[in-house]
Amino acid sequence: MRALLSLRFVAAIVGLVLAFAVVRSVTADDAAAPSPDVVTTDAVAPRVINLAERLDRDTSSLVMNDDGVASMTATLSISDVRAVTIVEGTPGEISCSLAQRRLGDCAIFADLLGEAVVWFSLQPVVDDEYVVLPAVTSFENDLAVLTNGMRLAHAEVFVRRCPEEFASFTDMRDRVGSAFVSWWSVVDHEITDVVCTTE
Repeated sequence: MRALLSLRFVAAIVGLVLAFAVVRSVTADDAAAPSPDVVTTDAVAPRVINLAERLDRDTSSLVMNDDGVASMTATLSISDVRAVTIVEGTPGEISCSLAQRRLGDCAIFADLLGEAVVWFSLQPVVDDEYVVLPAVTSFENDLAVLTNGMRLAHAEVFVRRCPEEFASFTDMRDRVGSAFVSWWSVVDHEITDVVCTTE
């Protein structure tokens, strides 16, 4: 009686299995590769904000060039005994109007490396109380992560200012998405409120 599994039969089965494995690995690589029609965007750079303070003096001396970096070195006063120096070439952004900067109605948010500022943002103080910042998207290492990449201290529970009631901040975010802004408190030095921007 002839053997059920001849050497040729076993070799044919092994060849089919290997061919299947090769085809599968090639098609898996194709599936993982992005389609040429898919537009990808760079991730927002994370900015851990180590310094968030209201400035108490005229900050109009700080000028940015077209590349979004400081065009000169400027020292900004936080109080009579505290100051921060922005070195020429430091990347950042200024959202305060020139009038607000002359009146000292701005706050600085800075990513520090030791005492050196590696990135900064000057934002206007509204009603002498708050700075309006982008929406909170998540939380990381006890910090709120904003849509612009900033990581900031936050209150344990946000005051939710919306036309309708929500059971929690998570419920609010699930239902309104990013259609809200975050209020950073000048007094508490953290994000305390979230305010819906939809009607």
